[in-house]
Amino acid sequence: MTMPKTIGRYEVIDELGRGAMGSVYRANDPMMSRTVAIKTILATALASENGAEFRKRFTREAQAAGVLTHPGIVAVYDVGEQDGSPYLVMEFVQGRTLDAVMKKGDRMSLERIAEIGEQIAEALNFAHRNGVVHRDIKPANILMTSKEVYGFERPKITDFGVAKLQAGDITTTGQMLGTPAFMPPEQFTGAPIDGRTDLFSLGVILYQMATGEQPFPGETMTSVSYKIVHTDPVPPSKLNPLVPVKLDGIILKCLAKSPADRFQTGEELAQELAGFRGTRDPVLATKVAAAAPAKVDPNQTLDSGAMKMQQQKEPAAAKPPKPPKVKKPATPLTPAQKKTRALVITGIAALFFLAAVIGGWLYIRNQAQQTAANTPPPSQQAATPAPQQPQAQPQAASPAPTTAANTQSSLKPSGALKPQAGKSAPAAPAQTSNTPAPVQTQAPAPAPQPEPVKPSNAGGALGFDPLKLDGKQNAHIKVDLNHFGPGVSFALYMNDKLYYKGTYDVHPDMDKLMVPPGVQHFRVEVSCNGVVKNSNVVSAEFVAKKRVNLKVEIRPPDKPTAGANAALDPAAQVIATMKQAFSLFN
Repeated sequence: MTMPKTIGRYEVIDELGRGAMGSVYRANDPMMSRTVAIKTILATALASENGAEFRKRFTREAQAAGVLTHPGIVAVYDVGEQDGSPYLVMEFVQGRTLDAVMKKGDRMSLERIAEIGEQIAEALNFAHRNGVVHRDIKPANILMTSKEVYGFERPKITDFGVAKLQAGDITTTGQMLGTPAFMPPEQFTGAPIDGRTDLFSLGVILYQMATGEQPFPGETMTSVSYKIVHTDPVPPSKLNPLVPVKLDGIILKCLAKSPADRFQTGEELAQELAGFRGTRDPVLATKVAAAAPAKVDPNQTLDSGAMKMQQQKEPAAAKPPKPPKVKKPATPLTPAQKKTRALVITGIAALFFLAAVIGGWLYIRNQAQQTAANTPPPSQQAATPAPQQPQAQPQAASPAPTTAANTQSSLKPSGALKPQAGKSAPAAPAQTSNTPAPVQTQAPAPAPQPEPVKPSNAGGALGFDPLKLDGKQNAHIKVDLNHFGPGVSFALYMNDKLYYKGTYDVHPDMDKLMVPPGVQHFRVEVSCNGVVKNSNVVSAEFVAKKRVNLKVEIRPPDKPTAGANAALDPAAQVIATMKQAFSLFN
């Protein structure tokens, strides 16, 4: 197939990839002056008996992804049709897929694995709240941004081609979409699908990254599906003893057969992974092997409406590891060689002993000579007067540090310490109530101290003042507290360090807060009349001169607690959400 020169208004640069249903191109958007990725559907796929379904699914991808604006989701810019073939215009992400990272054999620490899982869970939580279930979460559908290009490496979910809108589902009854190695039991049994389906798939990814193995290995698609529905996976710690109990439990909970036994939201999973990272010592971070390819291609998407499950042949067996080198036994020494070696060792030991004896004797003699030199004769000892008080020097070589002791001495008149010729310095006369102390005018001025941080600005714990950062080099955060009641205090924490605090009634600087560029994690602590509540942890990518909105709301319980304060019920929930006000990569 010849590569088109243009698609719509977009100028095609090159082809990024091609699959069974279509191609992906890199193109230039002349109107916006930016590089984009364009996904198309092949005419042969549209002409098949399932062509109408493919077209509907493609349109649904645009509708589903178009409403999702999140740093962890590839943005969709435009959708159109050319010569009867629809196309989708997406954000062009420079980097590589998580599948490529894992197949390359890169080693990740357990903390890094948990961080990637936390970021994917947060993005899924955002999609689920907007009514979108991906249904095909796998390493090949997760892009890792290039650290060299963006300054950081983070996952971004792409390809919502099999996503299911909870409202207005058009999938044919009984049709199964997804990739078998990452599909939960309900996708095989035809049970209802919701966001917990994606969390199961994420659990498979975490298992593979932590152990290098698939939780449900098999030689054929049929054996894989049987294990997913009927057998429990081997705990990750059995395959990798370095996996701690907490991470072991998180992964196994994701892989529970029943959706009711899994994490119920991506937010809940993200919080557990963040808690695991908070309990780990970064100095003791352990590297684990990246996942090895499964016997069945784990990234092969299955669409029972377009193909049947087929058994796959075993891939070529991996080359056996090279046997360890065995050291050859040392050649035995002859009697003459043994005698020579013994003489050499004895001679060396004798030299060390002689050097120690001589060194000790020289040390003792030197100490005796120093003692004799420092001891005066008896006549001088008898004439030695009692020690005198030290005379005050008119000018000191260097100022003494300001302490409680030397502060008191500086309060005495300078003339009281002036020595007299031929006499020892007399004791300073005691001051009376009639004698003023002129010290305060003669004492040196204290060194200038840095300007104290305002009580409402606790950014000092982070090493910067969020009210004084340069707005041209940092990002802006807008905090919405409109749902708070009077008397409620709050504290913002960035990366688990106090960032800003105040009350609902007094927070004049809330519109002036700045955040350094990069991925930052925020949570909010709310308190009122002794009741303290913490929000969930939310994350966002902060870009210089861009704004992120942080909305915090207090959701009261269905049944208010008896005698509780109306502003903050002990059973209330504090919910934090973040949203970029502008696209990050325009």
